[in-house]
Amino acid sequence: MSVSLSAAGSSPYRVTLVVPVYDVEPYLQECLDSLAAQTMFGRIQVFLVDNGSRDRSYKICQEFAASRANVEVLYRRGGGAGAARNAALERATAPYVTFCDSDDILPPGAVERMWTAAVETRAQVVVGAMETFPKRTDWPWRAYFGHGDRTFTDLAELPELVHSASACNKLFALDHIRAHRIAFAEDTHFEDAYFAVPALLLADRLTLVDACVYRYRKRAAADSTMDSLWTRPRNFHDHLALEEYLRRMRPRLPAHRQEVLDRFLVRSYQGFALRAPGLFGEAELRGLFARCRAVYAGVDPATIVASTADSRHRVAYLAFLTGDFTLFADPQAALRGPRAEDGRLFLETVREVPDALRPLTELSPLEAHLECVRRIKGTGDIELAGRFELPGLPVTAELPGRLSLRVRGCRLTVPARQVRRRDLAARRADLEWAGFTARVPLDALRPGAHGVRLVLDLDGGRADGGQADNGRADGGQGGAQVSAECRVDAGFLRGARALSDGRTRVLPHWRGGNRAVLVTAAEGTLPRRVRSWRMLLAKDAKQAVRRRSFWRARLIRLATLPLFARRDIWLFGERPDTAQDNSWHLFRHVRAVEHRRGAYYVIRADSPDRARLKGLGHVVAHSSWKHRLLMLHATVLVNAYDIDAYMLPDGWDRTSYLKHLNWRVGARRVFLQHGVTDKDVSRGLHRNRTGLDLVLAAGDREARYLTEHLDYQDEVKVLGFPRFDALRRERGHRSILFMPTWRARLTAPSYQRPGERAASAAAARERFAGSTYREFLTRLLHDPRLRAALRLHDYVLEFLPHYEMRDTARDVLPADDRVVLLDQRETGVQDALRRCDLFVTDWSSTAFDVAYLGTPLVHAQFDPDEYGAGHYPKGWFDARRDGFGPVCATVDEVVDELVRYLENGCVREPEYTRRAKEFFAYQDRDNCSRAAAAIAELAHT
Repeated sequence: MSVSLSAAGSSPYRVTLVVPVYDVEPYLQECLDSLAAQTMFGRIQVFLVDNGSRDRSYKICQEFAASRANVEVLYRRGGGAGAARNAALERATAPYVTFCDSDDILPPGAVERMWTAAVETRAQVVVGAMETFPKRTDWPWRAYFGHGDRTFTDLAELPELVHSASACNKLFALDHIRAHRIAFAEDTHFEDAYFAVPALLLADRLTLVDACVYRYRKRAAADSTMDSLWTRPRNFHDHLALEEYLRRMRPRLPAHRQEVLDRFLVRSYQGFALRAPGLFGEAELRGLFARCRAVYAGVDPATIVASTADSRHRVAYLAFLTGDFTLFADPQAALRGPRAEDGRLFLETVREVPDALRPLTELSPLEAHLECVRRIKGTGDIELAGRFELPGLPVTAELPGRLSLRVRGCRLTVPARQVRRRDLAARRADLEWAGFTARVPLDALRPGAHGVRLVLDLDGGRADGGQADNGRADGGQGGAQVSAECRVDAGFLRGARALSDGRTRVLPHWRGGNRAVLVTAAEGTLPRRVRSWRMLLAKDAKQAVRRRSFWRARLIRLATLPLFARRDIWLFGERPDTAQDNSWHLFRHVRAVEHRRGAYYVIRADSPDRARLKGLGHVVAHSSWKHRLLMLHATVLVNAYDIDAYMLPDGWDRTSYLKHLNWRVGARRVFLQHGVTDKDVSRGLHRNRTGLDLVLAAGDREARYLTEHLDYQDEVKVLGFPRFDALRRERGHRSILFMPTWRARLTAPSYQRPGERAASAAAARERFAGSTYREFLTRLLHDPRLRAALRLHDYVLEFLPHYEMRDTARDVLPADDRVVLLDQRETGVQDALRRCDLFVTDWSSTAFDVAYLGTPLVHAQFDPDEYGAGHYPKGWFDARRDGFGPVCATVDEVVDELVRYLENGCVREPEYTRRAKEFFAYQDRDNCSRAAAAIAELAHT
């Protein structure tokens, strides 16, 4: 990691630009074109350093350099991007140097803008603004921009800039770099910070250029450090090595710059320190602990408080400074709970904490989110439910003291009950008991808009709920009370619609800062429609005057309301390009059998599945003006998948839609499901997150799971799946259907926005290429014993990849006419299920469809740990105990079972028939009728 100290000397160039290159063929040409477009390109010395690319990157570099005298291509192997940059730095001759990664873009004039500023101000480091795409990132140091070009003599004048650790949005004086022997780290991650942070700290003149000089492409590469920042053990060690390297330069800095360095050391490692105990065993964790103790010894506790996100992140630093390994490795065992003192809350630890370190134990403010508001049937009450957090305090059991909910402006405080939440535990084990519910009587609410606060009152706190505006109040007698204004989240917004008991009407809503409010009005004597019209007219007018999101849609809805006033609009859909699942079957029933006039199906105009809807009428092109208009007047939104991900027209931002339009329309949400809920899907399907009004279940055990663990009450109904009505077995095709489900890590999911999908698709293909998933598919489909059995018994194996995997999994097919690839765009899943004689899947819920049909099946569960960690954790269903066929873990076991079934004529064993009969609540042809009746009842409540 050394760089030559020779002077730059006389050079025809003003700036040296270094671009390390490694396997970036899809993005490289765009990067190179941005270099060539620089206004001073002819005066820039460009080094393209290929570091052993395996794709066409090196050739593209050569082609670019061939006609450009100022461009030189270097080739080397090993050492990573740091070594590639150092190799070019050795050859730099211009007085200034800058860097660009080969998948990013330089805006036109970026280099000249920085060079001009450096020459005029004699700055040793020039820093410009950086933008990320396709998604914007707001770094704390961005606040320094927007005030014009400025020059500083010390980094301490703008300390947050130390966290701008990239070398790519900066121009460096080469003599500054060489005088201080600054170089990139080699063969390690975070190599930029080894260069940029010392350069900033040691500079005596810094200039900020108030313009975007760098566009950083955020992509999830298969081996991306940032993509696996908290899950890859090497990152923890590499970043700690960076901390140690920077810590060694601390004595060279004056005191005020030492403080800036300490800020970087603390903030940049806080995420690693927090997560390390969940990733490493004790021996390795002790090694990390000892190294961290050496790095943070002597750091001022005030700096740690100022540089950490919250008290949860400070626990590790408290452990480092006190030498308490247990506090670091197992905080739940070392923390006793909150301690109240002078109206504030502190973490109480098993070991006594020195007074000087007590600031690290003060808890950050209580945080609370309101997620769900619904009527309690048979009462005049509503239930408010949400979640809370006291950062740093594990909430793994009921807290001491009591919780209450205060509705401000009503002089109303009601008890709140702390509840265990499976979905919160699935996200973070230390929040298992961080849910709450409270009952609020509607007749106690006064007219107006009322904020809601969650109050935690510890033993000795006042019972009256007196509260200071800052969220803390002295409870007296050593007690304390803390509170937080409840904020809204997506679940709250999805389920927001007016509730009434006949006397009082309340609308769950929000106001600035995402604060939850209950908008309450007395029902009065005027007809409800007149009162609603007046209130909503005023709100729509206000929205239009202020030109807020969806103001045009609100006015269009208002203008067209007379046309839809008496129409009951049911809007059906699946993924934007599919009509194969429960939504399609139910839509076909309500149109062809019940002749429902207000039912519409939304699908892409160019979708092959549109042909399935022929003759039914009311088929609407996705994102057309008619689709948008129907969304403004829908009574019910019906989907077998995620409504917000697939049903919104293109261009409708999900968050803005939920905030500004969803509550206004008030459509009920119906989830038909696209498979039996047999896994732990609590993270995404908990009632407090979905706002769903009706969820269908196929059996009592499934419904019990949805009720007990996902908090669906009357919303879940055991009605059977509409698609089951069409499940009629068509034997005789002599086919085995192999239909594995997808893996979230190995694809760019269709629910991602287009820009996100484009950025992650290439990375997904790389991950798939080296995955256990691909290895199993390849070995099974190429197995010689299986292929011989197919020929012997005259069968064909049909391979139908999951919708999300269809573009990545097709290359595993052997050249064998007995193994055939199916495509969902040409062959419907249900068509393939009906005609197969034997079925093979891994974790797909289509196993339940096949069990319903009576077809024998094999569960090929070859990657339980990977699937559970990267896709869905195990739920209530255990295939070995509850499944409908033998369970296999290896290719050989799967082939053994397939050969056995082929030899016995593909007959299902009685035990699996019994299990199927016991699971399904209905095995008739009335699933569609029951579902339609339930939706009709919902639409009129």
